[in-house]
Amino acid sequence: MKVVLLLAAIAVSTSAHADNITVGLFAPSAPFPSTAARVELANKLGDHLGKAIGGTGSGRNYARAGDYSSAVKKGDIEVAVVDASYLAVAGGNYTVLAAAVRGGDSAFAWQLVARGGADKIAALKGKKLLVPSIGGRETDFVINALFAGDITKDYFGKIEAAPDTASTLAALGLGKADAAIVPAGVTLPSGTSVVVTLPSLPGQVLVAYGNVNAQQKQALGAAAASFAGDATIAGFRAADADAVRAIARRFTVAVKRGPHVVPNVRLVVGDLVEGRTFTIERTPVTAFAAAATPK
Repeated sequence: MKVVLLLAAIAVSTSAHADNITVGLFAPSAPFPSTAARVELANKLGDHLGKAIGGTGSGRNYARAGDYSSAVKKGDIEVAVVDASYLAVAGGNYTVLAAAVRGGDSAFAWQLVARGGADKIAALKGKKLLVPSIGGRETDFVINALFAGDITKDYFGKIEAAPDTASTLAALGLGKADAAIVPAGVTLPSGTSVVVTLPSLPGQVLVAYGNVNAQQKQALGAAAASFAGDATIAGFRAADADAVRAIARRFTVAVKRGPHVVPNVRLVVGDLVEGRTFTIERTPVTAFAAAATPK
């Protein structure tokens, strides 16, 4: 009887462990149309990845960086879909398993959009700018990662974070800001237009945290490749931490200096004598004769 109970306890424990995979979603820049769409994608991915390791899974959407960071520290999530731009500034102990794909690509262009028919960035100097949250480094993200330091930190009057891309566009449409920076390819509010297209950056990545073992990581990465999502995250392709490092490097912009010319100090005999006339003054022979000694 004791043996039966012991085996039953082990079976329950194993089943609970197999079910205990939770996929987090913190991707403010991903242009989901609504929070409901985010939750649906997270649950669908959780179920897909849970089956890949012999169990089931669920998903959780996080709207704020602080809530997501706290969930990671508590071990509430084992796997997550995260903005690479957030990871570039937040760091952490994680393994990149794959990169999210949208429209056949895993890197996406950004764009500066504005109200009132502004068609040049000069018209936005001193204006209020919105950008999807990346966890507190939005100014550096705009000035350095997107504009490569070509504008100063005080160029815009204020740079504020919005919860996500949809919220950013909604606030811009309601006139709560003069301009916004959002991923390219989104539907813009009435009365706004694109001012300038900005560089492409890696989008979202699928990561596993420390309590996922090597065998599970391999299974999760393989399963991600067969995931069929939605219009915002259609699927995943194999990737590593280079996607995050590529953005991290852009946050630090090298100081721009004028060209430094090093003079050529190598001299040859021809350089010394060219254009010059040299003469040696003759010395009288008598100067070398010894004077006669008087007797």
